[in-house]
Order: sequence, then C-alpha cells, then structure tokens
Amino acid sequence: MRYRRRDILSTNRNWLPTVLMALALLTACSAEKEPMIIDKVRIGLALQPSSALVLVAAEKGYFSQSGLDAEVLEYPSGKRALIEGLLPGNVDIAVSTEVPIAEAALQGTKMKLVASTFTASNVNRVIARKDAGIEKPEDIAGKRVATQKHSAVHYFLHLFLLEHGLAESDIRLSFTKAEELPASLEWGTIDAFSMREPYISEAAVRLPNNHVIFAAPGAYKQFDIVVVSPELQKQRSRVIEKFLRALQMAEEYIEQHPKEAQIIVAYKFGVVPETVAAGWGDYQFQLGMGQPLLLLLEDIARWMRSDEQAIPNFLEMMAFEGLEKTKPQGITVFR
Repeated sequence: MRYRRRDILSTNRNWLPTVLMALALLTACSAEKEPMIIDKVRIGLALQPSSALVLVAAEKGYFSQSGLDAEVLEYPSGKRALIEGLLPGNVDIAVSTEVPIAEAALQGTKMKLVASTFTASNVNRVIARKDAGIEKPEDIAGKRVATQKHSAVHYFLHLFLLEHGLAESDIRLSFTKAEELPASLEWGTIDAFSMREPYISEAAVRLPNNHVIFAAPGAYKQFDIVVVSPELQKQRSRVIEKFLRALQMAEEYIEQHPKEAQIIVAYKFGVVPETVAAGWGDYQFQLGMGQPLLLLLEDIARWMRSDEQAIPNFLEMMAFEGLEKTKPQGITVFR
C-alpha cells in the first residue's frame, strides 16, 4: 500500500522526535565503531633525565592511545639524537637541547621546532679529580678539561668559566663522546669534564674518594626542544599533533604522580630513584614555546658563529600549529 505524506502525518503526529533520536543513536554507534587511524613514527630519545616526558609517554602507553605506532630509538644525548637520528633521516622526531640546534641552523640545516618539553637552570656539572690539584673552580685553569663539543654541556662550561674569571683559552680543552667521559676521568687521561646525569654520578662512583663536583645554579637556563623535518611538518602534521598530545598526557601524569615518574626514569637509567629525585625539584616538564627560548637560541648562535655567519631566523623555524591544537596557552613567543 502506498501512503501519501499527509496520510503518515495524520496517522502519527509524534513521529519526528522518535526518528531524530534513532538517527542520533545510529550516528553515535557509527562514530564509536570508526577505527582510529594509526600513524607510524620513529622517535629519537636522549638518555637523560630531561627526556622524562617521552619516557613516561612510552612507558604509560600514551603514544598508542594518541594513535601512534611509535618506535623509540635511544641516543646518549640530545645532540646525538639530532645529528645521528633526525638529520640523516633515521628518526622522524628528535628532542634536543638548543646548542646543537643553533649549530645546525648556522650550517643552513632546514628543520622545524614544534615545542619545548623541559627547562631547568641547574642541570649540568663539572666533576674533577682531587689528585689533579683541583679543590675549587679556579683550580681548573691550565688543567685538561673535556666535554661534548657544541652541546648544552659545552655552553655550560663556557658560562661556568666566565663566572669564575676564566675562558676556554685558560684550560686545555678537548672534546669526546658523553659516554666515554667517566672512564677518561677514572683513567686520568683528563682532569675534569663538564656533563650532566647520569654521567656525573657514574664518574663519582668510579672515583669515590677522589672527586669534587661544581655546580652553577642560574648560570644557564636550558631547554629541550622537539625537532622535526620540514617534510613531516608539511605532509604529516597529524603525527606532530598526536605526539604532542601524548606528551601532554605525560605532563599531567608527572604533575600528579612525581614519585612514580621518578621511578620510571630511574629504572631506565639503572639508578636508584633517590638519584633522580635529588635534582627533580630543579626541573620543569612542560610543553610550550616561549620568548626566552627564542632569545637563548640567538645568544648561543652569537657565541658559536664565525665572523662571516649571520644569525639564523629562529622564529621562522618555529612551527606553532601542533601546540595551537594541543596546548595553545603554552605559546608565549611574540609573533
């Protein structure tokens, strides 16, 4: 039997709410069944406490919850994650300190900075052998001092020396890989080195009664920065947004469960949680992109550049789209 529209309306005038409710339920069910798109990504992880956001995100499953099939590749430092991981194309995302980024920018390398993940002003240390005649910072003059070239610990050493009336020309400076420094100090091939954890503690264990450690709180406020290739930023921006969402979940976890986060970091480095907790109060694990970071990048480039090199335009290197979708309040750069 064929019904004209007026016949249906006359039969039941209350049909419209019921139909609309049924359509809404069908739409909701369809949305629930729609599978999440999973994107593969390779992440360059620096093995240092400042990488806590990435470590926690990986341990707690936040990458997979955000729709990422994440492969995490480990590097001894942020510089190595950038130079050996991101720039040759071995990883898609790396987290590095500002100094290697400034160096790469001075060399004309194209990359995008999408967020900072960490800031602190009391991370790095200088550890020295007592039997080399070093009891106070000024005693380093004339001594054999090593560090990792053009990295955060190198810049810290530069500022540390200035604070004590010295320059790099006043020491016998050499450069080596971060993981080789503790053994070099133990064997006596160097008298001191500038580095951060876990290498400072490793060296102290190797020389239990023959070392002195110097800090310089406030001398250098450093950042860890998420770096991606321009291609990823243009062609796979969804991956960056998912990555930052996972780090945002990790940020909330660290804020709410600091002791559990310290255990995660300590387990990764094979140290007791008390070692990680000792410096935890100096760290800020927060997503953002601030004006102080921009100014610091420019200062580091001035320290590092040769006379003919121009200061890179770091503002143009910053890509804000991911943060604008995940944590817009974290952006304080003047644009």
